[in-house]
Amino acid sequence: MKKNIFTLLCCSAVLFFACKNEPAKENATAKTDTSKMEMPKADSVKFTVAMVDNAKDPSCGMPVGAGIDDTAHVKDKVLGFCSKECKDAFMKDAAKNFAAVEWKK
Repeated sequence: MKKNIFTLLCCSAVLFFACKNEPAKENATAKTDTSKMEMPKADSVKFTVAMVDNAKDPSCGMPVGAGIDDTAHVKDKVLGFCSKECKDAFMKDAAKNFAAVEWKK
């Protein structure tokens, strides 16, 4: 009888320690809590050639593949510019400058 009680106590102890309630680890498919995420700052946004409709910066003629620092939406098109200064120069007379834009093929 003592042997049975001892065996029962040992098994209970093993189960007790084996079944500790530890927090479950997140798996790779778990949803991310977006409430604590921060939006990237405007300075850190990287524009790509795929995002724009023009082949060259309409102000200075630099190919957009060399780098895009700013964009503008004009007449349902997204135009990429190498700098804010080029964008500002274009926007001073966007209607006139739009006609001279070199589009991607």
